[in-house]
Formats: sequence, structure tokens, C-alpha cells
Amino acid sequence: MRALTNIRCICVVAALIPLATAAQAADDTARFYGTWVATVLYNRQMIKIVSVHDANGYANYVRLPNGDSPTGQGSFSAANGIWTSNAAPPNNGGVYHFLNKDTVIATNSAGQAVTWIRDKAAATGPTPLEANEASRRTTGYIPPANRPGNDVTPPAGAQRASVPPPSQAGSESDASLSPAIKAGFEALKRKDSRTAWNDFMAEARKGDSDGEGAVGAMLFQRINPPGTGFYADCEKWLLASARQDNQHGMDMLAQYYFNEGRNIAGGINPGVNNAPIPPQLQQQADGKFALARQWFEKAAAKGDLYAMGNLAIMLDSGLGGPRDHDRAAELREQVKKGPDANFAKRVTADPNNLATTAAWQAGHYADAIREAQARAAKGDANAEALLGRAYYEGVGVPRNFATARTWLEKAYAQGNTDAMFFLGLVYEHGYGVPQNIPKSMELFDRAAGLGQRYAEMEAKGMRMQGEADAQAARSRSNGVLEVACGVAGGVSVGPECIRSGETIDPFKP
Repeated sequence: MRALTNIRCICVVAALIPLATAAQAADDTARFYGTWVATVLYNRQMIKIVSVHDANGYANYVRLPNGDSPTGQGSFSAANGIWTSNAAPPNNGGVYHFLNKDTVIATNSAGQAVTWIRDKAAATGPTPLEANEASRRTTGYIPPANRPGNDVTPPAGAQRASVPPPSQAGSESDASLSPAIKAGFEALKRKDSRTAWNDFMAEARKGDSDGEGAVGAMLFQRINPPGTGFYADCEKWLLASARQDNQHGMDMLAQYYFNEGRNIAGGINPGVNNAPIPPQLQQQADGKFALARQWFEKAAAKGDLYAMGNLAIMLDSGLGGPRDHDRAAELREQVKKGPDANFAKRVTADPNNLATTAAWQAGHYADAIREAQARAAKGDANAEALLGRAYYEGVGVPRNFATARTWLEKAYAQGNTDAMFFLGLVYEHGYGVPQNIPKSMELFDRAAGLGQRYAEMEAKGMRMQGEADAQAARSRSNGVLEVACGVAGGVSVGPECIRSGETIDPFKP
């Protein structure tokens, strides 16, 4: 079972889902089945998006005059007013509200709301158009093959966690696993999620706790094959495993509840202001943290070192129960003696930072900022970066770009990658400083090179936008403008297309 979990510290920064404003009735995934259409503003133009949902997940397309260009596909689930998908942030989750069975308002984790209308006339999904062909038909320009964004996003099953062999899984030996479970782990090593799923599910249906835990873990990590289930299903499988005293099932169930609490506590998507949630919802989130802590306790009592490491963070931060720094320190010492040196390093190298980050992600902003201020006064780079972020976003403190930049510069001077990312945002948007795109790109690239995922995403997005702008300029200088203008009923005059005395965009549908 440990071979599947690929445990990470529960306090790694991640984009989170904003709160549902009203409770929904259980799992609504099936209510989304069908073809939906929305019109959105992109690059100063209104474009039509088509989203097809079925038991395999979703597939999105941009509707073009000559075909539908695919923009991504993968897993999707919706329950209790919250939706999640395997897409990149901020479109990896959000909230939804059905106005009626054919109209739904969906908001992503960045707070961007879109109204989707069911296309009742669509018997099947759109006919996909290969990305480069779509580009050729619309602009006459084919992007180089090595540029980002040319390929269709692979389904969720293609994005798998790396797994060690079962013999390295933890306290359980190979002999304790059934042949089917062993075969499932071997299949995961081959990146064959379909075979792994079938092997694990065969055992889970017999009531095998390892199989139940493995199925729940695949659903939790969203590495199950399309059409086999959704994130919302993982709780029942992990509960079934944990209730049989399977320590790895307990550990994964605790992580599930921690993730749920973090989702309820509010989105912390970098750069976005996320005001503290209402007290009743914070209470609901804290209830999930309490469940997480209970199951970490049970798994730790059975000797699970991963549960011990995560429990230590909760004990230090006071999530799910009172603080207990002495016991947290004892647990970390036990983790250090375990076989997973990488995990031990992650949870023992900087306990104060992990505790502060956990409090921040849990929506306990006042606690996080108080701790960060005390550590920043001693020159702690992580604390300085968190204060810089807080003032940049206006979360827990009044928004102040000058103060944010002061703290970010201090952390940047110590090589902190989060500080590099937020400083990049400051210069990208010109917040309190003259806008400086080259400097922002330099900061993003440096942070990305050191593993800061959001900086990598931001740099890629800026380059794609720059390429789109350059592409449009080339189109207007190589004769494409004249042709498009004529088709639109206009006359090309220099760099403009004139129709009926007005300048028009001939490329706009």
C-alpha cells in the first residue's frame, strides 16, 4: 500500500478551491453529463468554449469557424457545491451553482465565473481539430512543434505518480501483500494505471484492506483511469480500509480529510486576495482537520512513519487540536530513523516553516502572520516571503505593495523561490514599481529553475501570450490581413481593415 501513496508533506503550497456559498445535494458529477457551451472573454475577444462531460471525465474545445480545437481533457467531479478537475490551476477546481438543470454557474479557484448552458441539440461531442491545423486555418501560422500549448492535454490517467517497489513500501513486507496487490504495484511501475486499477479493485471488492486503500489512494491522487471513478469516491474506499486497521489506509484517509479542510478553508491561489471565510465555514474546515488528526494519530500508533511526520506538523501548528511541540519533536526523531530519508528531510528540516504554512493554508491567517513576523524579525527567509505574500494579496493584513516588496526583497536576497515568484508578479503588473516585463521574466525563470511551479506556469503563459501577439503581427504583415479583410467585406488600409467607415478586426468571428 505504501508503494502507492507517494506521500508528500501536507503543507506543500497548492492552489485550493474556494468555498461553496450554499450546500448542494451530495455528488452532482452526473448532473454535468452532456455538452455545455459558454462564451468567455479571451485576449480581448469573445470566444465560445464547448465542454463535453461523461463518465470518463471532460473534454474541452474552442469553437472555431472551421472546426473545434481541443484544449484539454481529463478527470472531473462535483459534489456539495465544489468541483475539481485535473486541469492546471486556477482551473483545477472551484464552486458551482445550478440555476436549473440546463444552466450552471461555475467559478474557478481564481474567482473567475462562467455561465454554462447545456447544448441539448448536441448528440455527440465536437469533432476535434488538431491544434496546429486550427492555427493554420485561423491565422495561416503554424507554431514550432517544441512550443508549449501545441499538444492536446493528456487524460488524467497519463499523469501518474512515481512509485517505489512494494518492498520499499514501509513496514509491510512483500509476503503480506496478495498476488493481485503485488501485480497492481508492478503495473503502476510500468505506468499502466488500467491494469493496476483492475488488480486493486478485484481485491477491494473482496474486502481486502490493501485493495481498498489502494483504490482510494488512486482516486485521491487522481491517477485512476478515466471512467473508473471520481475524487469524491475515494473517502468510502479509504474509510473501508482504515476501519480494518490498515495503517496505510488510515494515513491516506487522514490526508484526504486534511485536503478537504484546506479546500473549505478557502483558496490561496498565488496573487489572489482571499478574504477570511465566515466563522461557520471555518468551523466546518476545522472539523475536517480534527478528523485528519485523529486518523494520523491512529496510523502513527501503529508505527506509520508518514503519519508521524504529518501529525508532527499538525501538533506544531495546532490544527485539529491543541499544540504539543514536545510530542511533535519526539515524532520527528522517530521519522528520522525511518527508511525514507527524503520524507524525513521534508518534515524535519524546518518545522517552524511547515507549521506556519499549515496554519496559512488552513485559513488561520492571524496565527500564521504572527508566527511569520516573529521569525522574519530573526531573518528567516520563508517567513519574510510569507509576509511579502500576505501584504501583496491583502490577506490577514491590509494590502500594501510597498511593504510587500520590502519583505520580498529580503527573502529574495536569501534565494527564496516564493519571493522570486511574487516579486515577478510585482514587476509584471507594475504594482508600486514601473512595469518591467523583462525583469519579471528573469525572476520567474530563475524561480522555475529552482522548482517553483507557479513561476514556471506564469513564465510559460507570458511566453504563449507573447507568441500570440507576435503571430497576430506577422499575420497582418504577410498578406493574411488583406485576405481576411476582403472576406469580412472590408478594405485593407495600411495596418487596418475598414468596413463602412469603421475599423474592424477581420479575425474576430
